[in-house]
Amino acid sequence: MEWMPIKHLAFSMFCASLAPGVQLMAGEPDHWESPVQAGDTCRYLVPGGPVDGGWMLRGNADTAWNAGPGGVGYGDGDDRTESDTCLSVYCRYRFGLTDPSVITKLILDVDFDDGFVAYLNGVELARNNLGQAGSATSWDQPADGWHEADLYQGLQPMRFVPEPEILDLLVPGENILAIEVHNESLSSSDLSSNVFLHAGIATQESYFPAPPAWFSPPFTFRETGLPLMVIDTRGMEILNEPRITAHMGLVFHPDGTPGTPGGPFNGYDGQISIELRGESTLWIYPKKSYSIELQEPDGSNNNVSLLGLPEENDFTLYGPYGDKSLIRNVLTYTLYEQMGHYAPRTRFIELIVNEEYQGLYVLTEKIKRDKNRVDMATLNPEDVDSVEITGGYLLRVDKLSDMEWYEYWESPVNPPVGGFGRITYQYFDPAYEELNEWQRLYIRDYMEEFEQVLAATGFKDPEEGYRAYLDIPSFTDLMILNELSKDVDGYRLSHYFYKQKVTGGGKLVSGPPWDYNLTYGNSDYTSDVHETYNWVYNLNASMYWWTRTMQDPWFRNNVYCRWDSLRATVLAGNQIHGLIDSCLSLIGEANPRNFSRWPILGVYVWPNSFVGQDYEDEENFLRDWIDRRLGWIDSRWAGLCIPDAVPEPPVIARP
Repeated sequence: MEWMPIKHLAFSMFCASLAPGVQLMAGEPDHWESPVQAGDTCRYLVPGGPVDGGWMLRGNADTAWNAGPGGVGYGDGDDRTESDTCLSVYCRYRFGLTDPSVITKLILDVDFDDGFVAYLNGVELARNNLGQAGSATSWDQPADGWHEADLYQGLQPMRFVPEPEILDLLVPGENILAIEVHNESLSSSDLSSNVFLHAGIATQESYFPAPPAWFSPPFTFRETGLPLMVIDTRGMEILNEPRITAHMGLVFHPDGTPGTPGGPFNGYDGQISIELRGESTLWIYPKKSYSIELQEPDGSNNNVSLLGLPEENDFTLYGPYGDKSLIRNVLTYTLYEQMGHYAPRTRFIELIVNEEYQGLYVLTEKIKRDKNRVDMATLNPEDVDSVEITGGYLLRVDKLSDMEWYEYWESPVNPPVGGFGRITYQYFDPAYEELNEWQRLYIRDYMEEFEQVLAATGFKDPEEGYRAYLDIPSFTDLMILNELSKDVDGYRLSHYFYKQKVTGGGKLVSGPPWDYNLTYGNSDYTSDVHETYNWVYNLNASMYWWTRTMQDPWFRNNVYCRWDSLRATVLAGNQIHGLIDSCLSLIGEANPRNFSRWPILGVYVWPNSFVGQDYEDEENFLRDWIDRRLGWIDSRWAGLCIPDAVPEPPVIARP
């Protein structure tokens, strides 16, 4: 039998590290206690068939279920009661109350693998990775995806803060916290179901055991000198998809007056749509990133300026987590912009979602065609003549997660250098459905033609070779950016480039840069990518273009000359350190607040190659790594430039 919830109360989800969040409501409790903790006795069932539909209700008879310490599961060594391999486990915890009014707030912390739904007295309290809020579940339903437990890794569980009306469910006498935890598949090597219910107590009396040592209660957030973004989803959970509608307020005073959560919202005060964003980090990191769209009340685009950025409606809210310097993306985008190219503009902000402080975020322009972003020609559905069809096409090389087979294509060209695979291209902007069949055929044929030329023996020819297809300045500078940062994903993921219309040059332009959180030594996988020596353009790259062009003395010389020029300006050591100083000055007191919310300093977070004990360690590591990387590249490129050694690339590009 499948269960349909009797009632669903909205809740706010925060993948917290159990560090102080921001509590904005009045009536702060005197202290916190834990009515339910992993290790408390519970009744549990590992089902082999349908589960009774009222299993989570107070009056349900569970005497036939097993009894044992809560935290039922297997595989990670974090289980108080070990079970056999299973797809799901159901647990019921009892706790008694004499006077429910002594509890003013509740917090639910769940350490789970892979998905769960929790209920308080039969009403859904929280859910993650197991269907939509309020939807039915069944005993043999797999979790929506993979989620690893946190506590056994030294991290903190996922936190949920129920809406205030959930307190109305508490009754004098026996109360039931019930949880069902589901695996991604029956072949999974582990399952974890550790649950903690914390209660804010209004009096000085003690009713339940003290919380675990790692528990930190919410703290009161008062003001900030950074822009403050406040998002209210009106009780709806923010999902990976679909987007939900919410309200967003933005507070900022350029004169330095601190902003408070209560506003006034002078930077934005209106409707948005919002969803989670990210690839692997979406499931691994508890601090989430978001994609937002500014909207009119009718749902149409609302193009406005946020914090001085050019008017637009599409933005991302990037939450630095694995990058404990907090600034790798901003630093890299700024460097590329100073080289003379477009890179996503950014603003440091602090974020509150549903009255809970989420830490330091980076408001970032979403990559898209726009006169103030990727300034390429507009390609309309009717543009099919020999000139109009030539641009602009913004393409991407990236993971294929959640993509339909027709939204990408694999190049038929075999790479001319060893160790590389064929490239898979994605239609990005315009998207597949926004292009007509002639336009799709054109860009596919153009990319094949370019690759055939690059793979041919005559690829170095100044007029007939690859130079007729590539915008050399952007391809040179993006290579330098990727090599300086030693980006593990630089030539294989999150790589964007666009095809200009012939009236605008007609060539392939590399960029904009995107997603540099695993750079400057912040990655412990893929050979020696965390070290300051060796190249990445010829290491585990799915795009062989730079390995091939570096076989051309003309391109190599172009790189050498550009490196010398940049080292005297944008990439001078003092310039980069000055930029870091500027970023840290902007962040200011938001830095310690962020790491109070997410206490990961001194803790390994995938894929850190270095774990500093405090922020100063993280900052010093970044600075030292950059200095040593600059020195190593100097030892290979500096002083090798031969001015005017070979002709410039042809002005006329291939249509």
